Amino acid sequence: MSPTHDAPEARIYHRTIMVIAALVLAICLGETLYGLMLDSRFLLRDGLEWGYDVAIYVTAALAFGRGLRAERYAGFALAFVLLGAGCVTIWQIWRAFVDPPQVEPFAITLSGTLIILEAWFLVGLLWRFRASHHPVIEATWLSARNDAVTSTFFALAMIAARMEPVTWPQMAVDSISAILCLQAGGRILRDLTRSPTPYEIEEEGKQA
Repeated sequence: MSPTHDAPEARIYHRTIMVIAALVLAICLGETLYGLMLDSRFLLRDGLEWGYDVAIYVTAALAFGRGLRAERYAGFALAFVLLGAGCVTIWQIWRAFVDPPQVEPFAITLSGTLIILEAWFLVGLLWRFRASHHPVIEATWLSARNDAVTSTFFALAMIAARMEPVTWPQMAVDSISAILCLQAGGRILRDLTRSPTPYEIEEEGKQA
């Protein structure tokens, strides 16, 4: 493992992120294929959007423990994935205005249930690492946090709308998701471009 962090914690995180990467990849493939089978635009879009999570968690699983330079580069890559996800979400909000998608109650219910269960499960797994300034750990924690917050807001919005044929709940949640993604990406870039970085300060404190 990388010598820059405590070995027992590093091993726990590495095992955790490997499990998460496998789980998210399975969900992404499963929902995308199911969306194709049902010819559901909503499920297909939602399944493909899991690609952001796949990119984040698989990159983290592959880069963590490969040395400080590899982890730093991975941190930059993950920050730009989050920023990209935020920008794409803004574009999707605009598309919803000009070309409102068909409301699919079953697809919305299935997708909402799936992401709520997955998101809070990941929050539980990564909770112990939430205060870390390590760029890879920070990116995965913020991604899990974002999913948990937006999925909960989505569920509440759908209850408020009572599943009526309107698209505003999805657009409201997409707006929150975009803000959180941009905030998370900016926070990681801020930490990475400081000198010394918060993570380096954190490690110096452990070694003192």
